Parts: sequence; C-alpha cells; structure tokens
Amino acid sequence: MLLTMVAAACADPGGGPEPTPAADGSAEPAGTRSAPGEEPLDLHRPGDMGFYTAFKMDDAHSAARFRDLDEGTRASTVVAVARVVDVVAISGQQGEVGVVLRPTDVVAGALPPAGGDRLTVVFVVAASDDEQIAMLRRRLPAQPGLWFLRVDNETLRPVSPQGLFVQGSQGVETPLTSEGDGDMAAEGRDYRRLSALVRQVRGVR
Repeated sequence: MLLTMVAAACADPGGGPEPTPAADGSAEPAGTRSAPGEEPLDLHRPGDMGFYTAFKMDDAHSAARFRDLDEGTRASTVVAVARVVDVVAISGQQGEVGVVLRPTDVVAGALPPAGGDRLTVVFVVAASDDEQIAMLRRRLPAQPGLWFLRVDNETLRPVSPQGLFVQGSQGVETPLTSEGDGDMAAEGRDYRRLSALVRQVRGVR
C-alpha cells in the first residue's frame, strides 16, 4: 500500500544480548530497562507488527529510496522516537487515514511548529471507513518506533518506506518495507537493538 502520511556511531551495531519478547507486554527484559520518562526501545512485542501490514509502501513508484541512514536523516524534517496512540479519519479525503504519533524524543531535526505533542501521519489505504479505522485501533502497537518524517505541502509524511524502524525479535526491523539491500533500511536492520540505532542517528550532522 502507498503511504503518503501526514551519538556516536556504534562500533558493533549488533552488540549486546538479543531482545527478549515480553510475555504479557508489561515488563521489560533484563538489561533493557529505560531511564524514567524514556521509552523501552529494546522491548519487542510480538503482536505489534500486524498493525503495519495495511501500510506497506514497496509498491509506491514515487517512494524515495536512500542509500544510507545519513542521507535519510538529512532528507527528514524530523527524526523522532514516537508511539502510535490513535488512528483517525481525514476530513474530506477518501482512502486515507491519519496515524497519530506521540513523539517522546527528537533525535534529529525539529518538530513542525504546529505539531505540539501529537503528530498526524496520513496513510493511503484500500479503505478508510469506520470499520477499517476500528480495526486499526484494535491493533495499535504498544512499542515505540524510530520515525523519519518530513513536511510535504504542509502535510507530515514519511521520508520513505525505509523511514520506520522498530525492535524485532532478533534485531531492528523495517515494518513498512521488506526491500533493501545495501541501503538505508538494510543498514538499520544491521542493528540488534533499536537504542543503538537511535544513538547512531543522533550523531548524524
């Protein structure tokens, strides 16, 4: 599906123990507990990936592709750690839904002035009726992601299908695309822990 939506580099990106899935989605695995106020970046929640299946972007001919994380970061208005908190209808637009993000950490760039503590990202989907929105709300992912976003015609959009990284069971995953060999998405998937990827991107200038 087409998505149109609204510090230092680690010497060993695969270092550290493998992420451990949370049995009930409530506890963090040993060694990954975050400081107060921070997201549990390295906690994998197995049920979360189903949410993103409606938003695959690999078939979008106009989708940008970036060679590496540096290029993708510089093309973004903001790169932020954020959690999905809602899905809403987009007034006057058929086939689009708004995915509402709550940013918790600006890693690079700056939030849009009108963004506040919520960012609405517009996805083009096969259906945008009440049933579709209700289904997506039931699947809201609990774990945060690292989002690469840019403003396009006053609308916040993903910089690319490569522009979302989340913690998977064996390492970082790119739920909006399965493509990529030797590009930005593949570079991100080389990291075992999302927190290490965040530190890498924070160092990009």
